[in-house]
Amino acid sequence: MNNSLFEILKIFSIIGIQLLGGGYVIVPLLKKYLVEERKWMSEEELVNFYAMSQCLPGIIACNIAICAGYKARGILGSIMAVLGIILPSFICIILLANVLSAIVSYNIIKNAFWGIRISVIILILVTIKDIWSKSVNSKYTYLLFFTVLFSFLLLPLSPAVIIILSALISLIYGSIKRGKNA
Repeated sequence: MNNSLFEILKIFSIIGIQLLGGGYVIVPLLKKYLVEERKWMSEEELVNFYAMSQCLPGIIACNIAICAGYKARGILGSIMAVLGIILPSFICIILLANVLSAIVSYNIIKNAFWGIRISVIILILVTIKDIWSKSVNSKYTYLLFFTVLFSFLLLPLSPAVIIILSALISLIYGSIKRGKNA
């Protein structure tokens, strides 16, 4: 793949401009720009990058930009992708920082944020739908899904502990399954 660094910066800047609401929102945007339009990666690779980004410390959008940028053009691609993701937000924050406290009390601004929150919920649901079909597709993955869900809801464990435990369980399960198939 011979993608120009400028193209990576441009695409991730376009994604960064549209990125409202955090890490979940990035998946439909990456799917559109990187999987469907440019074919820089497969949908399965995108889901894998997203899952890995969820497990790493830091901002999900930056983590996934690092993975996708690396896939597109190596280390320099990662750097350009992260710059593209963060520059639009950084510029907006700098421009709005002085006026934000004054405008946030206006009803029109409160209503706009209400609408944005609703849109983010829809984007999260779309992401769940896309990831669900690729991730929860066997008896084992259904069992793991409900075990992890109930662990989050009922046990006073850190999310990091639950993620690590589910990864370890999956490694053990995979080893056992490979042993039976050998």
